[in-house]
Amino acid sequence: MITTLSATTTDRIVSELIDQGAAAGRNRVLTLLVSTDADGLEDALEAAHGASRDHPCRVVAVVNPPADETAVGARSRDGHAPADSAGHLDAEIRVGHDAGAGETIVLRPWGQAAEHTDTLVVPFLLPDVPVVAWWPGQPPANPFDSPIGRLATARVTNTPSQPDPAEALAALAPVYEPGDIDLAWTRITLWRATVASTLDAVLREHEVKEILVAGEPGNASLSLMIRWLALRLGIPVGRRDVADSVGISSITATTEDGTVEITRKDASRVVITQPGPAAPQVVTMARRALVAIMSEELRRLAPDPVYAEVLAAFAKDHHGPAGSQIQDRSGARG
Repeated sequence: MITTLSATTTDRIVSELIDQGAAAGRNRVLTLLVSTDADGLEDALEAAHGASRDHPCRVVAVVNPPADETAVGARSRDGHAPADSAGHLDAEIRVGHDAGAGETIVLRPWGQAAEHTDTLVVPFLLPDVPVVAWWPGQPPANPFDSPIGRLATARVTNTPSQPDPAEALAALAPVYEPGDIDLAWTRITLWRATVASTLDAVLREHEVKEILVAGEPGNASLSLMIRWLALRLGIPVGRRDVADSVGISSITATTEDGTVEITRKDASRVVITQPGPAAPQVVTMARRALVAIMSEELRRLAPDPVYAEVLAAFAKDHHGPAGSQIQDRSGARG
């Protein structure tokens, strides 16, 4: 069920939540704050609602107004407020099958109401549970110091959604704070596990001389995988861009006896080939949807020291001394 409130106030929204029996937020394990635009709202809520089935939560989505509100006109306000008004707040309350395992509050601030989004969401934060901020689209320049980020214990960005994911991640790296995470890192969890289990046996018998990671040009996950491998193995790790590929297409480790290669066969499987007569091994490793990736992050909710270390190396490559600053800061807070 979706209840629409036009030109409303936070007090009125709370009253409506009480009337619907959703104000207490019983059995919710967190509050998820979503900052998005109108075009990305429904996709973001689909992922949030799917993840809430594993992690029951209250979802509070703030829909940022277009950069040029005057170009939108009164239609965007459904005619209930004049186009020249200083600002107002529209809202939706979604419960039941429209809200996953919890309730969803969609806030649509206009004009001056959009200048202080933190004051808009505070009345809807559940007590005694973590607050997670998520930007499914364009992230703020500094998530930790943004209005919504300051309210959160964990801050999730999604640079894979940007036109140039690697450059977007590079822009975030110098302002990293413990509790920040990007879904470019979460996307390679299965790859890292597969590489670790494969190379563990290889390293007991062979010396790995170099590694080549191949895949999508400009992909931020490839950049992070390369830094992770280089840090863990202390050997050269190269990159090969493959046109029209999606994500990582292969990881090849060269030893004195031949190569070990993990290659994506299709969207569901990878093939592991090793030196010797043994036949290639086909392993299930499906590309995960956004809902599965978000569910993983909501399960963790703690600073990831490995991500901090890898991001510091990534930042050092892109920004010189800034990388050292990140490493010192994350290490100090350990």
